Amino acid sequence: MTIQYPEGRDAPGGAGRFSNNFDFLRFAAAVVIVVTHAYALRLGYVDVGLDDPVILIGEIALAALLVTSGYLIAASWESTASPLRFAWKRFLRVVPALVVVILITLFIIGPLMTTLPLTGYFAALFSPAGVATAPFFEDGSVIGLFQENPWTYVNGSLWTIPVEVFMYGVVAALGIAGLLRRWGAIPALAVVNILAWMYWFDDPRMAKVRFTLYFLIGAYLYIHRERIAYRPVVAGALLLMLVLSALTPYSAVAGVIAIPYLTIYAAHIPVPFLNAFGRPGDFSYGIYIYHYPVQQVLIQVTANALLLPALCVLSFSVTFVLAFLSWHLVEKRALAAKNLRPADLARALESSLLPEPFTRWWVARK
Repeated sequence: MTIQYPEGRDAPGGAGRFSNNFDFLRFAAAVVIVVTHAYALRLGYVDVGLDDPVILIGEIALAALLVTSGYLIAASWESTASPLRFAWKRFLRVVPALVVVILITLFIIGPLMTTLPLTGYFAALFSPAGVATAPFFEDGSVIGLFQENPWTYVNGSLWTIPVEVFMYGVVAALGIAGLLRRWGAIPALAVVNILAWMYWFDDPRMAKVRFTLYFLIGAYLYIHRERIAYRPVVAGALLLMLVLSALTPYSAVAGVIAIPYLTIYAAHIPVPFLNAFGRPGDFSYGIYIYHYPVQQVLIQVTANALLLPALCVLSFSVTFVLAFLSWHLVEKRALAAKNLRPADLARALESSLLPEPFTRWWVARK
């Protein structure tokens, strides 16, 4: 298969963006995660096993998101003139929409849904315990949110955001050190990751360290893309292995082996409709960060009376509207600032003395 590389990914409407299926894959993965969380939140996580087929499908979707992120972040690093500009683009893509969803959750959803009186809610929110649970909070008991729901998390999806931002830093650190293209750099980090995963294998929360493996492998697949052939027979064999592994205790291991290759293979299948899927906008991030609290609100106001199909359809409908608004009112506008000059960025960060020499050194180095 001939691979078309994602140059111009950061620019809405960039030519490289519409030569692949990354927008479609990310949207589809986000939709699958919406369904998975509707299923888990309606039943309660304690009643859902880790080997539940719905949960396994959701984990595959999250893994695919992280593979695409690693692939595209490595591409962004290589196409960016300086570390400062790379950090600025990553900030614009992640932070503005994230801040808005957190503010909406805490200052609109929170006061409406809390079991505490309003004065008690805001006192709890700004208490040390409340501050410690925000913005990447899980249990809402401190601020009285979703206490009667089967699960009390406020926005459990957000746990991946700091993890992914950390991985952006890993890519930047490897790039600055000149190690990103060294054949052994990413595999060495992957080995460390695998050892940590083996150590925490029986701990459901800590074993999530394996998801950073997907990011690392995605970055590796981009950096060494000229050496990797994507063939239907290989993809078919890996897909069969992934499906059969669901019948064994080793589905997570099979996922690490199969999902990265399958994701990048699928991203470059030449289907015109899928290539152009993202032209109306990139709504996957908005869907990902908004759907969880939307589902929790629906479960609370209906006393968990909605059947799963109704919860999925209704929560996706509301979430898509929010994601649409997030893209057009926040994300797209923020990304429009990505081409500010280094001097402009330095002034904006009030650090004009340090970044400019560093930027000149980096441009000369590259």
